[in-house]
Amino acid sequence: MEQGKIDSNQAFLLMLSTVLPTAILTVPDVAVKFAKQDAWISLVIATLVAMAIAVLIVNLSLRFPEKTLFVYPEEILGKVSGKIVIGLYVWWYLQLGSATIREFSFFLVTVSMPDTPMIVFSIIIVVVSAYAVYNGLEVLSRFNQLFIPVTGLLVIVFLLSTKDMKLTRLLPLFDTNMSSVLKGAVTPTMWLAEIVTIGVIIPYLNKPKEAYRVVVLATLTNGFLLTASVLEALLIFAPHLTADWLYPIYNAVRVVSIAHIVERLESVILVLWLIGGFVKLGVFYYAAVLGSAQWLGLKDYRSLVVPLGVILVALSYLLYGNNIVDLLDYFAEAWVPFDLLVLEVGIPLALLSIALIRGKGGKKG
Repeated sequence: MEQGKIDSNQAFLLMLSTVLPTAILTVPDVAVKFAKQDAWISLVIATLVAMAIAVLIVNLSLRFPEKTLFVYPEEILGKVSGKIVIGLYVWWYLQLGSATIREFSFFLVTVSMPDTPMIVFSIIIVVVSAYAVYNGLEVLSRFNQLFIPVTGLLVIVFLLSTKDMKLTRLLPLFDTNMSSVLKGAVTPTMWLAEIVTIGVIIPYLNKPKEAYRVVVLATLTNGFLLTASVLEALLIFAPHLTADWLYPIYNAVRVVSIAHIVERLESVILVLWLIGGFVKLGVFYYAAVLGSAQWLGLKDYRSLVVPLGVILVALSYLLYGNNIVDLLDYFAEAWVPFDLLVLEVGIPLALLSIALIRGKGGKKG
């Protein structure tokens, strides 16, 4: 069904794009609301938990060589139960894809083009991503390599903003109770654990055993950049103002001005969002299309690209309310129990346990 192969470096970059583009804009706001100036501790905890989840899914997937997350549940659980689990993951990727479209559209309308109908942006991102998905994983991976120089620019912008930072805005350290710190870690963990998507990609790695290295490096990189984004927002705005911003990092970049020559650098964030948004949707779109085809027993997934693209746009307007606040509330209230506890932790752990008990699959890589 998918004849392309990618190397571990391309897989690493895809795993960055699976998390960073949307998370880096909203994680500081979500984490700081709970953990205040100790929100960076929440991100460290989230990174460690996501690392364990990533290793779990690789361990499970390598027991079933050349089979994706949409195939081996049937071998472990049987046809009926396996089909139900696969259907949940197909729905999850449709949900993730539609949420990415909505976030992408909300952001562009809010910060750049408020008079443009949101549906225009939704259609554009789906059309561009559909082209990459139709042409397969290799094309999507090559397109994703555009993301790297932009990420480098983001690091430069972080460094330029240091003149506006004050360490006293992190004080007092460790003043927030552990319960609040853990609450601040929950939603970032959910975003970081989207690296479970490696279970879709491992069969198409030219060296599958390198998947462990891919997920460890990707999770550490994602966690480091998200922690840096939280620290940047806190050091510039302090906890109370950071929690009030919808997009703290975007606003942090807007204040960068060096001798009135280097300024208006928010365009870097906009470019990061545009490229990253296309790729992130492409990853989830590809997973939804491939999973649907394997779930239905089709020989080719390409016939599903257009109809699922229409479904993604429709879901983005049906599920997530009329503004970004509704969308973030939906993440906190509905996604955490379903995504994190069920799909990112519960089902993979159950599948691995049952596979070990029943002796299903080969030895892990």
